Amino acid sequence: MFGLGWLRALTDARGLLEHAHHGVPRLGEGYTTDDNARALLYLSLLPEGARDERLVRTYLAFLLHMQKEDGRFRNGLTLDGRFEDEGEAEDPTGRAVLALAAAQRLSPPYAGPAREALLRALPALEGFTSLRGRAYALLGLLALPKEPFLEAAEALGEGLLRAFREAEPTWPYPGPLTYANHRPVEALYAYGLAFRRQEAVALARRALAFLKERYFTPGEEGLFFDPVGNRFMARGRDKPLFDQQPIEAKCALLAHLRFGERVLAEVAFLWFHGRNRLRAPLVDAFGPMDGLTPHGPNQNRGAEALLAYLLAWQALVQGVFPQVEEGVALGRVFALGGRP
Repeated sequence: MFGLGWLRALTDARGLLEHAHHGVPRLGEGYTTDDNARALLYLSLLPEGARDERLVRTYLAFLLHMQKEDGRFRNGLTLDGRFEDEGEAEDPTGRAVLALAAAQRLSPPYAGPAREALLRALPALEGFTSLRGRAYALLGLLALPKEPFLEAAEALGEGLLRAFREAEPTWPYPGPLTYANHRPVEALYAYGLAFRRQEAVALARRALAFLKERYFTPGEEGLFFDPVGNRFMARGRDKPLFDQQPIEAKCALLAHLRFGERVLAEVAFLWFHGRNRLRAPLVDAFGPMDGLTPHGPNQNRGAEALLAYLLAWQALVQGVFPQVEEGVALGRVFALGGRP
């Protein structure tokens, strides 16, 4: 299956390594929950029979090892097995929840432990304040439209809704544009559909239009994807053009697919293949590259770039995850005799 060779090259017995120097893994820089969660998500969504079972076991075991007693997930692990990043854990926890929710599609020997980890994580989600942490976890829980996941999804969705509601009309996004900026917008829209929250749908559409103006640039051959660079963009500041990150193309693609805008999703995907500001391809036989600098592609090929490309490709072929139907969560609440 597409991409498995690249994943195997970056994976050892412990998990998916974070960085690579050109095409060679950097063993000394260890592993992250973020990357192993993305890898488990990708494998879980592949058609049955197309997965590498060894990789599934490796990435799932890594996530289970990284979960703390309070349900949150540490992010960093060194090559010799020492935990790092004991502080803020919301974004890694949100990514882990999304991956573990997708793992419910796997056979029982994998789905069972994944569900147990999800249940342990639920209490930790109650105090989430991170915009992206909420978004990742919410998308995962919307794939499981039943209790106790529904109640947690509604709380996360309302938190996102409050954040977007408080944004200024001239800057309809909560805070500066940093990384993965489309993911909260996508999650808010999915929440609005699932719970029939028209305000959430409207605010998500407004935010997407705002991002569209900043992420797509007219060129000689039409629009091309031109994301905010990794110096980030605050209100009233000029847009930084570099370094452009693969995660931005992936997240924009997922959002536009969910909103039914496939043409823009395909334009975002073509960023990887040279339809970008420098007309420079960012994928070759050794895998996707780490980003676009003012001088051309960053020749390193780490796990984040790899999974950004694979998850983007997967969504174009298979559709976004989770598939959310209008009112499906609310319907389950009514069926369970809960509140309207």
